[in-house]
Amino acid sequence: MIKKHALIGLLMAITLLGGLPIISLAAPAPAQLAQGQNLLRNGGFEGLSCGAGSAPGFCNDNWTHDAHDGSIHGNIFTPQGWVSWWRKGGDYGQPEIKTIPNVVPFIGPPARINSGNYATLVFTFFRNHDAGFYQVVTGLQPGATVQLTAYAHGRSCDQDGEAKTCGDPYNLSFQVGIEPNGLADPFSPSVVWSPEQYSPDTYRQIGPVTAQVGASGNVVVYLRSKTKWAYKHLDAYWDDASLVLTAAGEPQAAPTSTPAPAPATSTPGGPTSTPAPSPTPRPDGAVVYTVKAGDTLGAIALEFDTTVEQLRALNNIGENNLIVVGQELVISGTAQQPAATATPLPEAPTAAPTESTPEPGTETQPTAEPAAPTEPAGGTPSTTTGASICVLAYHDRDSDTFWQSETEELLPNAEIVLANASGVLDRYTSDGISEPYCFTGLAAGAYRVIQNPPPGYLVSGSAEWPAALADGTQLELQFGNSRSDAAGNSNENEAAEPAPEDDTGTGSGGRSVLAKVGGTAIKVGGILLLVLAAGVAVLFFVTRRRMV
Repeated sequence: MIKKHALIGLLMAITLLGGLPIISLAAPAPAQLAQGQNLLRNGGFEGLSCGAGSAPGFCNDNWTHDAHDGSIHGNIFTPQGWVSWWRKGGDYGQPEIKTIPNVVPFIGPPARINSGNYATLVFTFFRNHDAGFYQVVTGLQPGATVQLTAYAHGRSCDQDGEAKTCGDPYNLSFQVGIEPNGLADPFSPSVVWSPEQYSPDTYRQIGPVTAQVGASGNVVVYLRSKTKWAYKHLDAYWDDASLVLTAAGEPQAAPTSTPAPAPATSTPGGPTSTPAPSPTPRPDGAVVYTVKAGDTLGAIALEFDTTVEQLRALNNIGENNLIVVGQELVISGTAQQPAATATPLPEAPTAAPTESTPEPGTETQPTAEPAAPTEPAGGTPSTTTGASICVLAYHDRDSDTFWQSETEELLPNAEIVLANASGVLDRYTSDGISEPYCFTGLAAGAYRVIQNPPPGYLVSGSAEWPAALADGTQLELQFGNSRSDAAGNSNENEAAEPAPEDDTGTGSGGRSVLAKVGGTAIKVGGILLLVLAAGVAVLFFVTRRRMV
């Protein structure tokens, strides 16, 4: 009898071990996520499961009543995979929410669906709202960089029978946000929000906003619309939300599974919070630090007894404080031209070629085809493939950072630079006539677009935008510029070019490398399951023996 039970226990252990590869593959490690892949569930609001009788291309019952406070409302139809939220109290109240199909009256004009057959609508009557949706995204690599965008437009009007905005066009604003630690609270100060944007009657990209994933490996993404005046009709439409990986986190949590490096905390000469935090002097006297996985600009400033403002000034970093793994930051010293390379790009001095030689980006530069992004006069050839970024510069007469094509003319002599982590890929100088100009044939991955304003102008909004592209997508960026009081002061607000000095800027440049599959998580999971299986077998054997 004992032998029989022992055999049964052994068979159970073998069964568990045999299923181990399947279990490991069913829960892929975060490192398997590819740059450019949309990490959101139902980002286009088309639905996850459809009710019976759905017509081809449509999805009946593709909504829930999920709300942030757990309440159930008959006028809340939340898109599947998302949770509705809204501010309560004061001038704000609960909105109505619908998942709308591409049928009358939503066909337009103006069109209420950006792509596909569904979008979502948040609206109130004679009541302000501060509301939207959130979604929890799990299983990310801590230290990875993610970027969120969505498309939205609004209608704000006090009149019936008018489908377009008829009141203040800036009454309804849009934002996207990321909470990097997995906290589902839209009012938390830890949410990183994009600037407020306005998009009356026409879909426009909202964001991007970028954040580094916290230690939990989870983030929460937010879509938000907010009103100022309680007009009769306050309608906010959302479509095509996308969260993409722009930089994979390095598996630096692995030292916990390798005891040898663990006691080597005294080996690094600098702070103990990172494996190799000592800043390195360059030939020009500037002291630089290489960003590691999990670093933030605030933590680096604290580590080296400086300020975030100082680091941003030395490295020409935008208001989003975006840094990426492998980036060299100037900590102290006169930045001058080298300071421009303290963006997610290699340094221009002599140290840069030796560090950037093995990088994938520099390997692709010699084989880049110069004609691909630079030859077309209009920048929009139909024969190219891949993703594209279309840009223009305009005179922002009212300094509201929103382009009004009827009254705000295009500007010539604005230099727009396209770059990625390996350097400058292309440059374009606007002529004020043929824009938007499109950088085409781009590989999926992370890019940066920087504008140097025309002489006599200052940048009215952001001079630098991070951009994450999925294959086949097109991103539109508009750079606003206002007249400077003195032409001599215009250089103070120009965006510094983040390029190596000898970069020719031709061709489609370095291609983004897909995140490499990490085996550490699978190995650890296998060991744990092996121990669990052995424990179950022993427990089963001992229990049965006692019963006998």
